[in-house]
Amino acid sequence: MKKIVFTFLAISIYALSFTQTTYKIKVKVKGITDSLAYLGTYTGKNLFLYDTAVVQPDGSFIFENTDLPHGVYAIIPSMKPPKYFDILVNETNIELETTIDNLAGDVVVKKSKENKLFFKYVSFLSSQAKKKEPILKERKTAQDSNDIEKVKALEKEIIKIDSAVILYQKNVAKKHKDKFFGKLVNMSVEIDIPDPDKKVKDSNQWRYNYWMNNFWNNVDLSDDRLGKSALFYNQMEAYFMKVIPQVPDSIIKRIDWFLAQLKPNGFMMKSAIEFLAYAHAKTKIMGMESVYVHVCDNYILNGKSEWIDNGRIEKLRPKVDKLRPTLIGKIAPNLILPDSTKKNWINLNNVSNEYTMLIFWSDDCGHCKTEIPKFKKFYDSIKKNTKIDLEVYAVCTNIKNEGWIKFINDKDLNWINVSDFQDMRVNHMLYLNSGKTTLNSINYRNIYDVYVTPVAYLLDKNKKIIAKQFDSEQATEILKVVERNKKNN
Repeated sequence: MKKIVFTFLAISIYALSFTQTTYKIKVKVKGITDSLAYLGTYTGKNLFLYDTAVVQPDGSFIFENTDLPHGVYAIIPSMKPPKYFDILVNETNIELETTIDNLAGDVVVKKSKENKLFFKYVSFLSSQAKKKEPILKERKTAQDSNDIEKVKALEKEIIKIDSAVILYQKNVAKKHKDKFFGKLVNMSVEIDIPDPDKKVKDSNQWRYNYWMNNFWNNVDLSDDRLGKSALFYNQMEAYFMKVIPQVPDSIIKRIDWFLAQLKPNGFMMKSAIEFLAYAHAKTKIMGMESVYVHVCDNYILNGKSEWIDNGRIEKLRPKVDKLRPTLIGKIAPNLILPDSTKKNWINLNNVSNEYTMLIFWSDDCGHCKTEIPKFKKFYDSIKKNTKIDLEVYAVCTNIKNEGWIKFINDKDLNWINVSDFQDMRVNHMLYLNSGKTTLNSINYRNIYDVYVTPVAYLLDKNKKIIAKQFDSEQATEILKVVERNKKNN
């Protein structure tokens, strides 16, 4: 069930110089017990309450709005528990009836050509799903008993049903290609991938590239009504998070192309910006904060997304500013910090190895006590078993240094060990004026976004960040990939 956000959208009413269009949606639900019914609208995949209507004793209610934006809406006749079904709003007068126990399945459309087509389509999909359900259960039983022949026979039946559904969808989309309904159905149909038109080295790779480059062929990106549907959001999620390679630079190029096709500040654009920014902020895939920063810088913080209020933008700005200096591909901000003697100040930029692993950790962090010895084992293995020129610049974030020094000795941390200390924190201006250190070095927690430990960065010989926020188990594989890419280039 899609998430329903119970909040009302503010609707501004302006004095217009032209005649406004009135939209009337009449609904009757047999068996309804709630006294109020709701009209929901989609923003991305979430459903927001847009309007309310009083339910009459016979189960009928009416939504009446002026200049209602076209798209997919939801009729919500019950909140306890939440029950709803989708309708298409593309006509000024819509009238339908259904029952509370089978909302979408029992719909009878009395007025609305597109909704008649839509619920006929919904009914067909439902019938095919019911037809397939027992076959799926039977296949599961056959798989559990390792009856391979039975599984193959059942899979043929499933493919036959799925093929019939796809053919039906294509025919419907073609027949009604100029209608909102037809475009909505077409958006759910995957593109046909042809065979290569000439001899290629890898036909599977060719087909994948064709799919990736033509994914949006069945979506009319100029029709903003499609943006008011969860299906549009789902297509974006599939394309940007699964179909295209999860490489920041590639994603950014495709985002810029995609957003250039959309109506500025339209429903598609709103849904796309909200998704593209925050999906890449939440993902755990390394380097995706570069995508997040790109979307924020180029489409939000510069005021292009006019629907986002200034207060929200200004709250977002410092978060983006904090990420920007340490994005993959950027030169790591330099650090000059003292070793355990507090006398030798070690400059990160002076570490001349081909690779530098920058690790922020603390001796009073439980996770660090587990991870740092693992990083040490990795470091020793690289030194002993490979020709990779690697050094570690390990920064302790605990300004009380006694436990840090003991940990260094106990675990034989024979790499570069540095830390700030109490006097440096208190009298930082003294150390700055003496030229021993820099402002970046004193503020490294902010600059490198060190609020949990450990945090690891991999830098190349020019101190460019090539990987970040990885653990000891990932370190070996990351170095292998970096070395392999270096040889291939």
